[in-house]
Amino acid sequence: MKKVWNRSISAARVWAGAWLFICGLHAATPADYRQRVGVYVWGKLAGGLEAAADDIRRLGADRAVRVSVGPGTSWDPLDTKDNSPLDVKVRRADYRAFLAAFPVVMLTAYDSASAEKYKRVRLDAQHLAATRDEFRRFTLELAKTPGRKIVSNWEFENDCKVEQWASCEEYYQARLDGILEGRKQARAAGSPGEVLSAFEFTIVPGFKGRRSGLVEVATKLKGLDYLSYSSWWSIGWDADAGRVYKDFAFVPALLRDFATSHKLPARLIIGEFGEYWDVHPKAERMRALMNASIDNGVEYLFNWVLYDQPGNKDEWGRDASHFGKYALDRSLTPQGRAFRRWFAAPAPAAPAKSAAGR
Repeated sequence: MKKVWNRSISAARVWAGAWLFICGLHAATPADYRQRVGVYVWGKLAGGLEAAADDIRRLGADRAVRVSVGPGTSWDPLDTKDNSPLDVKVRRADYRAFLAAFPVVMLTAYDSASAEKYKRVRLDAQHLAATRDEFRRFTLELAKTPGRKIVSNWEFENDCKVEQWASCEEYYQARLDGILEGRKQARAAGSPGEVLSAFEFTIVPGFKGRRSGLVEVATKLKGLDYLSYSSWWSIGWDADAGRVYKDFAFVPALLRDFATSHKLPARLIIGEFGEYWDVHPKAERMRALMNASIDNGVEYLFNWVLYDQPGNKDEWGRDASHFGKYALDRSLTPQGRAFRRWFAAPAPAAPAKSAAGR
């Protein structure tokens, strides 16, 4: 899941010729941010998931969060050798506590049954059935915890090479079938939690020169609840806050129109967004992105990433470590300080003095 910053194409170039009028930048309230904006927990952690939950709450982002779960060979905050099935892993104490700590948790989830074989070969009926059943059990387990859980993939176009899209489509549908079956069983059992699904992609309709998993694969899937746009290609490296606002006011309309015309869910998530704090310490572009998305009906946004990731490189071999709200010693970065200001509730107004008390 290596993140990059300087992807050379801006949203203005992607949607050249699109007309958009924006009256001005709107400032969302701290309540808006707390309701809809979360932070992505992945990579090196300052501690385990318990420390991560504490640090997220210190930012004020106490409602929504995103975290990965799956084979330890991909990422595991406790044990990189733990390749347990998803339902077993989320019964682990650290995951149980983390899931219970936030009303909304988006999970980037991968099963041990398929063991990522879908990326290389077409899965046989046995592997697809095992994937389906693991996601069914996973959904049943998630539903035991009150709140909303959103089960997603990671960036489809990066998860799967184009030549494997037919195999990946079958695998993704098996995941969704398992979630739907597990949800039905959870409702019948009276479980308190809500479990929903999302399809995450990186390439929007009309993007010239790159094929879109949303266009070619998601349109064939059944049982989706959300579309999740990992939005790196829309954050122009040279865009100011005003340009970012305009681009992200346009994105929801573009995606919603496509979804409606193709009978897909029109509920939208910005699954990943971010920028380097050493380049943009005030993070005003990120604030503009959040404001535009909230103004235009995006339900949730997840910022990459909770902690700086020393040693991370982009695809050009450049330093890509400064996305964090915190350094690994749990000290706030400039971006973390900006986020904390935006999430902070305003101080209550002092009560007015009565005439008799003057």
